[in-house]
Amino acid sequence: MTCMWNVVVQFVTVGGDESKLLQHVEPTLQILQNMDSKRDLRMCELQVRYSCLAAKGIVNLWLLKSSQQTSASVLPAVSAGGKKGKGKGKLTESAVNVDEANDYKRALVWLEQTRDTVVECYTVEEKLISVRIYSELLHIWVQYKTLLHQTIGKDFGVAMEIPSSVSVVTRALIAYHMLQMSKDAALNITISEVASLMEQCSWEEKDFELQVWTCLGGLAAKQEDYSLSEKCCRTAIDVKGYKKTRRTSTLLAEAWYLLGSALLADSITDSWPMLNTGLDALLNCTRYGIESHGHHLVIRAVRRFWNEVQPLLTSVDGRSSVSTQITHLLKSISSLRGRKLNGSEVSLEESDLDTHAGFLAVLLQLQADRGNWQQCLQEADDAAKYLTKPSHRLIVHRYRILACAKLGKLLSMDFVKYINDEKELSALWKMVAIATSDKLWQFNALQKAVSALRAPTSCWLKVDYIFDLVDWLQAEGFPVNTITQQLQWAISIVIDVQDETCSRQLDYLMRANALIASVHGFGTDQHRQHLLLAVGFATKLIKMSLKAATMTAPENMRVKAVKSTTVPHDSKSGAILQKKISEAIPSTTIEWAEFAISDDVLDVLDNSVLESSAISLETILNPRLSFDVLSSLIDSLQDVGLTPLCFPLLTLQQVLASRLIGLKPLSVFVSLKILKICQDLHLLKAADYWSEYVKLAGLTADTTASIKVAAATKHSLPELQEVMLMQMDVLTELNYYPMARQCLEAAASCGSGTTLMQERLLLKRARLALLEGIIPDAFGYLNAIPKTKKSKKFFAEYITVYADTLLAAGECSQAARAIADGIKALVAKHSGMEAQQLDILIATLSAKHACVIAQTAQHGDLTRTEISSLLHESTARLVKVGHVSNAFDVTRIHAKYLLHYRSNETSMHQAQLEARCLLEAACEVADGFLQEVFSVVKSNDVQIPAVLKAMQIKLDHCSLSLEMLEMWTKNFVKQSVEKSKKDLVQVILEEYTEREKPESVIEWNHLCRTLGDATLCNLLNIEKQMKHCTPALKSRLYLLLGKCKRLAYMKETPQEESSRATRAVQYSTGSQSEDLDCGSNAHKVPSMEKFKMVKQFIISQQLLIDASNHLQEACSIALDGKCLEIAAIAALDLFDLHYNYDEKLAGIYLALYQSCQASRVLYDTLQGSMKNAPTTTLLSTAMQVLLNTSSSGERTMPKLYSDELEQKHHAFRVLEVSSQPSLLLRDLPSNFTVIILQHSADRSYLYGGVLEKPSGGKAVGKQPAETSTQPIMCKVETDAKRLEALLSHARQLTEQLDKYLQQSAYHGQTFVMPDEISSLLLEYNELINATDTYLQPVISRLSKALPSVDAEQREEECVVLLADGYLLELPLEKLQAFDVYSSVSRDFSLQVLHHRLMSMRKDGRKGSGRSESQNKKKVDKKAGTKSAPGRAVAAGCLPVPLADVGYLADMHAECPTIADAMRTTLNHYHQYTANWEGFIGIAERPAAGAWEAVLADRKAFFYCGLEGLAAEVAPFKITQLALKECLLMILLDQGHTRESLLRTSRSHASSVDTVTLARMLTIAGVGCVTLNYLPASPAQNATHIQALMTELLENCRSAGQATQQLNLGMLVPDQTPDSPGQQGSGTAYRASACAAFICYGLPNLVLS
Repeated sequence: MTCMWNVVVQFVTVGGDESKLLQHVEPTLQILQNMDSKRDLRMCELQVRYSCLAAKGIVNLWLLKSSQQTSASVLPAVSAGGKKGKGKGKLTESAVNVDEANDYKRALVWLEQTRDTVVECYTVEEKLISVRIYSELLHIWVQYKTLLHQTIGKDFGVAMEIPSSVSVVTRALIAYHMLQMSKDAALNITISEVASLMEQCSWEEKDFELQVWTCLGGLAAKQEDYSLSEKCCRTAIDVKGYKKTRRTSTLLAEAWYLLGSALLADSITDSWPMLNTGLDALLNCTRYGIESHGHHLVIRAVRRFWNEVQPLLTSVDGRSSVSTQITHLLKSISSLRGRKLNGSEVSLEESDLDTHAGFLAVLLQLQADRGNWQQCLQEADDAAKYLTKPSHRLIVHRYRILACAKLGKLLSMDFVKYINDEKELSALWKMVAIATSDKLWQFNALQKAVSALRAPTSCWLKVDYIFDLVDWLQAEGFPVNTITQQLQWAISIVIDVQDETCSRQLDYLMRANALIASVHGFGTDQHRQHLLLAVGFATKLIKMSLKAATMTAPENMRVKAVKSTTVPHDSKSGAILQKKISEAIPSTTIEWAEFAISDDVLDVLDNSVLESSAISLETILNPRLSFDVLSSLIDSLQDVGLTPLCFPLLTLQQVLASRLIGLKPLSVFVSLKILKICQDLHLLKAADYWSEYVKLAGLTADTTASIKVAAATKHSLPELQEVMLMQMDVLTELNYYPMARQCLEAAASCGSGTTLMQERLLLKRARLALLEGIIPDAFGYLNAIPKTKKSKKFFAEYITVYADTLLAAGECSQAARAIADGIKALVAKHSGMEAQQLDILIATLSAKHACVIAQTAQHGDLTRTEISSLLHESTARLVKVGHVSNAFDVTRIHAKYLLHYRSNETSMHQAQLEARCLLEAACEVADGFLQEVFSVVKSNDVQIPAVLKAMQIKLDHCSLSLEMLEMWTKNFVKQSVEKSKKDLVQVILEEYTEREKPESVIEWNHLCRTLGDATLCNLLNIEKQMKHCTPALKSRLYLLLGKCKRLAYMKETPQEESSRATRAVQYSTGSQSEDLDCGSNAHKVPSMEKFKMVKQFIISQQLLIDASNHLQEACSIALDGKCLEIAAIAALDLFDLHYNYDEKLAGIYLALYQSCQASRVLYDTLQGSMKNAPTTTLLSTAMQVLLNTSSSGERTMPKLYSDELEQKHHAFRVLEVSSQPSLLLRDLPSNFTVIILQHSADRSYLYGGVLEKPSGGKAVGKQPAETSTQPIMCKVETDAKRLEALLSHARQLTEQLDKYLQQSAYHGQTFVMPDEISSLLLEYNELINATDTYLQPVISRLSKALPSVDAEQREEECVVLLADGYLLELPLEKLQAFDVYSSVSRDFSLQVLHHRLMSMRKDGRKGSGRSESQNKKKVDKKAGTKSAPGRAVAAGCLPVPLADVGYLADMHAECPTIADAMRTTLNHYHQYTANWEGFIGIAERPAAGAWEAVLADRKAFFYCGLEGLAAEVAPFKITQLALKECLLMILLDQGHTRESLLRTSRSHASSVDTVTLARMLTIAGVGCVTLNYLPASPAQNATHIQALMTELLENCRSAGQATQQLNLGMLVPDQTPDSPGQQGSGTAYRASACAAFICYGLPNLVLS
């Protein structure tokens, strides 16, 4: 049988058909089955082979027919009815007929019987036949089962009772073959399941095991299951004991390739170990491929290796890491080129030869990186010998030239090969220039690189090489003339291009002129000239592109291109009227600012269908370079004061960013830049439009998608990171700190990048933390920056941020020292290659150093003269480098420093002379600067920041002159009055002694005599130039004009000024007619003297009128522009101007002054509360903008955010100040008597006044009887030290009382008036007496104007004290002058008081909260309760509904006294409090998030607790609460218990004084706030609860009256603190010496 099998194998091998042998094979197979072959492995294997042959012979005919049908053409699917189906074409499959099925079944019978024989043989011999033969049997069985569509179950057709070993092998092989089938049967098994079965088998034939695992790895790779593929391939590689044949080498090569592919596919995270392992696997693949003579395996691995290492070859470290692997690969490629396959030599494809040359170039570049130029030259010569392709040899030849250049060898013969290729020759010369170290060689090589380009088509490349030459010349520090000559050469080449409208030509001209301007540096005429030329070319480029795009675009597309608001619209259709193309393109600054290119026009530019006159990738070859050049031009324009010229350049940047560069975040950055410039130029309408793009900044969806794309490509990630940092810088300048932090996080998410980028990110984080006021974080980030060598620019920025952080932390001396050390380091690094940049950095840091020393008084060992010299040198340096606007800032600081540090009058005069001389020199620079700016910028409708600084310095000069003139005028008036009282001898003696005064005093007096006219002339000239300036500058100009006219009036009428101008009053009333009668005998004054007097009077009156008009104009402009500081100064000057003549008008201006000052203080309170908020608190963008603007200067913001503040934040409305204060007084109730007590800014004067009696406005209820009150004003000199001592006394008293109460609470003592309290009360009385004494000069004057009313009217009269922040800390209500009035309250200003009243009336009209009907419905819902009885409201009072009152008492259950008192009082006055809602005790305490609802949802609110309200609600939350519906809030707090002290110490609760708390609640919108003036014990607060309830509910008094009753010591229940609230209707009362209550806001609120 063995011999017969050999014959059969030979027959099949030569192509015989198995079916022809079937008649011989089947009988033989039958004989073998009948034999006892189960005990013989050899006979069993022979039976398996015959079975396979028989099975193939039985179905061979059917398989042949099936293959013929399968190879037929693809036909449409046909249904059973013969119609075409709905599906697409597919291979037709014929059904298995009966005969075919029977044959398949007969074959399966043979196969299954033989499989059973194998199992029985294993049972007897305990050994399995050859796995390869057995696998073939199972393969055929699975194939036939599949063809018959018979399902193979989960047992894989193997009985469970057969031996486990053969069962595992059989199952594994069947699963393996099922997986290899492409039919449906294979879908029931997965690769992981097959691998698991294979792992359970023990294979004796290792080559078969190698084959199986390699095949499984390949199948897993096809399904992209790389982890499983890696596992299978590693198992295959780990197989040992196989025979080393070509076949096994081929399998190993395949396994290594699959392993490398899997590792490289999983190395997307840039894991170098995994990447290196994958590359090594490919290297092993080439080794086994060579052993198996499989050149295709080698080539495939080489190609994959080359593709994977491409990103690594761009860096030196990457090339070095793969150098050894590339060397082995080159050996493998070389071994293939000499071998023969099938008798012919192996030939490589064109791409494989390119790869070979690329590997050689990498090795040569690696030698160049290491500086082994001799080795590089030798390897280049060796490589050129066996590279046959000329292009490949040229690649290697380039490295030969490079090595020769480095070694200094002759190159003339090497360049002969490139004589006909000028571009290649030019590139080689450029490469030589880079390689050589000799400057002369470099210069000559670069020139030859440029000269080699002679063809007209190479002109653009020639210009690019010239630009490279210029960069090299700048880096090597060549003279400016040499660099300029090269750039002029480039300009001439570009101009010679015939196409004058070519956009590429304009782009190159812009770049060339920008380079010339940069080379000459700031402050030179050449810089300004070529800067304007570059800007002109850029502007022409964008205009030409827009014109070409709109002409090419359809009509509707052309319409959408214009976004300017100046375009007329059709009133009916709303469509833009037809215009000429030239009119559609912006021409003015405002039109450019409001212009935005539509997407349709951008699409036209992007489609590149335009001619060369438009911007496209064909014309702008390097758009990012052009973008950076435009950025430098924009920065330069801003530095030289030509900001309006930036808009066309920004529009050009928009086109480049959105279409040519294609980076959306970069386009958003340009939009933010436009917004910033619009705000700088005060183009608020345009700023409102561009502010919408703020929402697109930061980590948006587009930015996230861009980061993902950049991370996948691994090329544009650094660029995107840089763009996000650019966005952050602009948002920081715009004060959008949360958005800036988002941009910073987006930049950080792009990866750490280089070490420089890591340091930059840390510095950016430090700067942002500094701006947000988080000083510890700023120091942490700065300390994390390593102290390594840094670039000059980064070093200067680091020093600046570090110094600012030290200044914010109060370390002024360290800040000055750090800047000084930084300047020394930069001076030491000064070199020619960066001289201009270092000059700017040194000048900037020097100016900052001088300013820090001057502003913080950190003199050290420096004298005043040395500091002044330092400031002067800093200014000169800034002017030299062209930063004139920064020089103006330093000059202002210098002048302030000179004026601040003076010891006596003589030194003051000297300082004023020096400061005026300094400012006068600065004015000359400013005049020249303004002339240059206005010669270029013709538009007067914009406000240029640099121009505003120049105007500011000129106004400073005039302001100092007026300050000197005012001092001289006051002395002149004083001396004139005294001179008129002295005889001639005394006058002569005084004039003689004046000659002995210091020269500075004499010079000062001589200058001041003629200073008025010169200053007035200067101010009038400034007025002509200030047509379009900020409200701050305009108002300041008119303020100075008013002061100048006022001083001139004082000089003209010295007698009138000293005697309250009685003669002017007589003239104005007409009583002077007899005096002016020249013919009257009664008048003894000569006629000429009368004429002079009349003339002087007319002049003085005109000056007075002009001064008043100018000051009123200043005040109006300042209020409109939110410049409260200037408005306050103008209002006070108007008061000084009018209070001698018209006290009614003077009172209005005094009220306006106080309103401005109070609004500034409220604004600072709001800022302080918000800045102390946790960093996790999210504020709206509008609130962030408001909080990061100054309270002293003007506050301008886009309309988008101002509208948001008005709608969502009540605080914004409280801060407003009306420009018509006279109208505010009319709306107040007629029973109000408004008294103003206000200090000047320097506290040298105290102003007082009783305003005109209000007319009543629209007061609710019956008005009281009117009393005639004439307004009266006064002004007295005060001592600031005396006021400070008084305030210190009040604060010390509060601290001592609070300290005693804390000690008493901690030790469990009760408040029983011990000796300590008696002494404190004595101090309290002393404080009241001291306050009365301090205010006596004003109160005695004002008491004459207080209404003289009877007892009945006194009950209705409400005295409202409007005091400044200093006086509000004092017990004003306790003054003796106010004892006769039943209601004495206080407020911050007339504006705030009016706002409270108008808010209440507005709520009463519109019903902002719950209406009366809603309140009644709410009352009816409560079972068993009755509504409060109707109560009549007294005349002039305002009702507060009793049904809408809330309360909170003892929420932490720390004081039963307060809780019991509150419950007792509520029960006692149940008829009034039945509908009140509130919480008493910890069981009813509201949640943290419910505080706002509890406080804001009531018309009146009682808070009775321990510590303070700020300990429960953080200050930043109080100011953001919407409490405009809360009319009355009564706070009985500031008490202590032991439990409350422990609680507040653990929670670090906030503690604010009563005045600040009242300001916060006022900002939140509360109408009236009543609270303790002094800290009180819990027992005392419990007593006050009952006293207040008695006054408010039982006696129906107003809030002001109830407060005054407690202050006067009346109607306090006489009971012990241990049993509060036990009184009945006949409760006894006694006076309380401790009662100290204050009422802020509306005093006429009555619970009704």
